[in-house]
Order: sequence, then C-alpha cells, then structure tokens
Amino acid sequence: MNMPARTTSVFIVDDESLARERLKRLLQNEEAFSICGEAENGEQAIERSLQLRPDIVILDIRMPGTDGLEVAAYLSKMKPAPAIVFCTAYDEYAIKAFDYNAIAYLLKPIRQEDLLKSLNSACQLSQVQLKQVEEQSLADKPATSFIANTWNGMEKLLLSDIFYFRADHKYVTVIHKGGETLSDQTLKEIENQYPNDLLRTHRNSLVNRYHIQSLHRQTNGQYTLELSELHNVSVSRRLVSEVKAALNTL
Repeated sequence: MNMPARTTSVFIVDDESLARERLKRLLQNEEAFSICGEAENGEQAIERSLQLRPDIVILDIRMPGTDGLEVAAYLSKMKPAPAIVFCTAYDEYAIKAFDYNAIAYLLKPIRQEDLLKSLNSACQLSQVQLKQVEEQSLADKPATSFIANTWNGMEKLLLSDIFYFRADHKYVTVIHKGGETLSDQTLKEIENQYPNDLLRTHRNSLVNRYHIQSLHRQTNGQYTLELSELHNVSVSRRLVSEVKAALNTL
C-alpha cells in the first residue's frame, strides 16, 4: 500500500486577521501544504513555532511589540530552522530580511501564484542547501546567495543553483535550477558583486564558473560554452581568450 505524501506544514504570522484569513484561503485547496497554526503577534509566533515546529513560516514584518525581523532572528536559531517567507506591505526591509534566512520577500497584496512559487522553492531546498541557508544568519558570507529584484518583491536564490545571467533589454533573466527569474539589476552590477564566481562570456551574459563543463568551437567559428544540465551559452570572439584562461583554472 502506498503511503500518503507528506504535506508541508505552514505557520502564518500577521497582526491583521483579514490578512491571515486571505493567506489561508489562498492555500486551502493546495494539498501539498497544510496550515498548522497562526499567530497575531511576535510573542505568539515564537511560542507556537517552538511547539508546532512548522516547515515554513509566512511572516509579516510590522507588528506591535516583537516585529517580524526579531521573530525571524529567533526562529533562525531553531534546529532545524523553518524556512521563512516574508509577506509585507513595505519594501524597505527587504535587504535586512534576507539576513534572517528568508526564502522570499513578497509584497502585499499577495498573489496566489507568487505565494505558491515561494513555498515550492522552500520545499525544493535539499538538506545540504537548508544547512547552508541556516549557517548564513547574520554573518552571511558574500557569494553564497543572490537576491533578485523582481517586479513583486525580492527573491533569494542560492548562487550554486544559478547557471547563468542573461541581459534582456531593461531586465536580467536569471537561469537557475528552479527555472527563470527576472531581475532589474544590470549585468555589470552583478559582475562586480561576484567577481570570483561569475565569468563574462558575452556583452549580454554571465555564467557561473561552478557550472562550466566545456568550450566548443562551432563550424562557423563561433564558440559555445557548455554548462551543467545541458545549458549552452554563446561566447563572443573578443572574450574567447579570457574564457579559455578561466577554464585552465577550474
């Protein structure tokens, strides 16, 4: 007899009852997730999370008393620590929020599509990746994660999951193990942020050195860089020598 698939437990924290009810409605027909509890303030959130041990905590930031960032700081010390998805009406806390192991930062009003994407991303983290996220905490080291500035908030991606970045007009597409994410940073900004991890292959592309497999010369003289999981990126003629030099150091 097949055992039923384990559902992921979700705990909701928001000082507004209407906001909590809306989140519950968005998840009520999702069999992969179950609401294990809720809290209306930070003190309740900490106490009940310790009792219920949820897999994921959906957390507001601005609350009377203990705010969401303080709650996240406490929860990040739990063993194992729950994944945290911030849902807030304010975008000014995003960078600070990712210091506390946040998987995603969503701006209200929350769309069901974005909420499910964030929850599924949390579920897809392997045990090794969860350990990496947990160890980052306030001493988060650079070059372990990338924060994408998406149109509806900010999304945290493990750098090791990213294959390459591709510039598309005003946006950058991040191609990673979970799919594709649009961000409004420029390639130059990203390149300067991760000089030891990323390699420029073209004016519109940066690749993750970790995923480089081989360099191929096509019959027309063009070069293509093969990455993990069959991803291929074009290499411009002026950058071929730099790519070859980088390959010798891998």
